[in-house]
Amino acid sequence: MESSVQEAGAKALEIRRQLKLDWACLWLTRLDDKTVAEGICTDEFERLFVESGEIIFATRDFKPLSFREILNRHLGQDLADRVDAGPSVGGWGKFVKEHVSQLKPVQKRERPRIEGDPTQQRRKNGRGWLNQTGFLKRVC
Repeated sequence: MESSVQEAGAKALEIRRQLKLDWACLWLTRLDDKTVAEGICTDEFERLFVESGEIIFATRDFKPLSFREILNRHLGQDLADRVDAGPSVGGWGKFVKEHVSQLKPVQKRERPRIEGDPTQQRRKNGRGWLNQTGFLKRVC
């Protein structure tokens, strides 16, 4: 029983890998029509249910292709959920939201302020490197 489940999982992973490759190829080989603001498929992708010449991207009133829907059509809802988990269920997206984004940012060290001659005019409102180094001392 377990071996058949593992085989089904392995087949599902292989199908997902093949679909990912086709998906990347679809978006890399599309033809961008700048006058109509559309992306047109140049080849036929049977696994993605996309024909040659089909519009895959448009700017207005268009439902874009969804990799998740294509995966559901191939594997079914249950198996697709196990193979390609969404960020709310688990995976890298959830990990980043929970752990990486909560890390405190590294605080910058503040430079020691070196004062120059107070009678001399400051350059760049005191932000330049000459003011920081004390280079602008008046020599009399």
